[in-house]
Amino acid sequence: MHLLMKIFSKFFKLSIFLFLFLIASLFIFLHRSHAEPPDQLDYEETYVRGYVTQVVHQGAQHFGSVSTYAETLRVNILEGKDKGKIVTIGYTSDPTLGTIQRINEGDTVIVDSKPDPTGKVSYFIYEIYRVNTLLWLLGGFILLILLVTGKKGIGALLGLAVSILIISLYIIPHLILGENPLLICLIGGCMILLFTTYIAHGVSTKTTVAIIGTALSLLLTVFLAEFSTNFMHILGLGNQDLYDLQIGTAQKINPQGLLLGSILIGTLGALNDITTTQAITIFTLAKENPKQHISHLFFKSMYIGREHIASLINTLVLAYAGTSLGIFIFFALNPAKLPLWLILNDETTMEEIIRTLVGSAGLILAVPITTFIACYIALRGKKWFSTGIYYAKQIIE
Repeated sequence: MHLLMKIFSKFFKLSIFLFLFLIASLFIFLHRSHAEPPDQLDYEETYVRGYVTQVVHQGAQHFGSVSTYAETLRVNILEGKDKGKIVTIGYTSDPTLGTIQRINEGDTVIVDSKPDPTGKVSYFIYEIYRVNTLLWLLGGFILLILLVTGKKGIGALLGLAVSILIISLYIIPHLILGENPLLICLIGGCMILLFTTYIAHGVSTKTTVAIIGTALSLLLTVFLAEFSTNFMHILGLGNQDLYDLQIGTAQKINPQGLLLGSILIGTLGALNDITTTQAITIFTLAKENPKQHISHLFFKSMYIGREHIASLINTLVLAYAGTSLGIFIFFALNPAKLPLWLILNDETTMEEIIRTLVGSAGLILAVPITTFIACYIALRGKKWFSTGIYYAKQIIE
């Protein structure tokens, strides 16, 4: 048995090494593929980075009742077959939308080059290059996490990396292949839950109880989401991106299943947060008075859980409202002067309502489920449960 545990421990450590190697290889590949784009065919449209060396002209132009903001720029091409070439490019920003995007000297831009049948190449400003500034923001975000949370932040960052990898390498590829979106998101969500929770909070009885409570709540959330969409006759085509995906690609993806999967993934983070906090609270209260009755600990913990529910439900509603603010403004203006009941009946509106209701219901159910399991384990079943956790920690270490 000891030999088996030792072999498994080495295998686990090797898996961690391979995981970190995969992340490093992915970053190196993305950097190389971005920094040195392959040579393009002479008549192929290309996108490369360019550096603005001079602003020749900058100002508003008026054409009757139509106004535009125009610029003439000299741009040094930084990569590709035209590397080092300086070209003059006109750029126009439309101020009718209420914002003007100015490009200044020293900015890095994306240059779109389009050759015509005669071989003459025309250059256009595609948009401002933002990846370089994004790296600074990510660096600041990581530094903030480490300064505030210390060693715990390292686990949180590793958990975030695992979540991104599971979504990128498992969920998305299987969805593209046309597999059941709900099943794929459920499996992927459970993988994310298992790995990220243990990485962020460590292997312990409290963490395991939180995972069990989250998994059971997640299954109930799936049931509620599927029941609600079928009951309300929601097809999943209310979102414009899903509609474009359905008619603009050759892949056959179930839009209703994709909607259900997105509800599941979106709820998972809040569920994990509430179950982890609740489990830690209950084990702390149980340690102060190990001889108290389960019912006493349960109702005392539910009092704390109810406060957490009220806060998280409001957070969830505000998160969904924030992503759909443009829709709310469009409905408020109601340019077509449609009846309010007709707007409310629209599938786009109903999808957001179902997201909010189902997600909130999952959070509400997670509290009593996790509270009951944690109370029982903390006061009655901790001995045998902790033995299994002990052996799991020995294997990992």
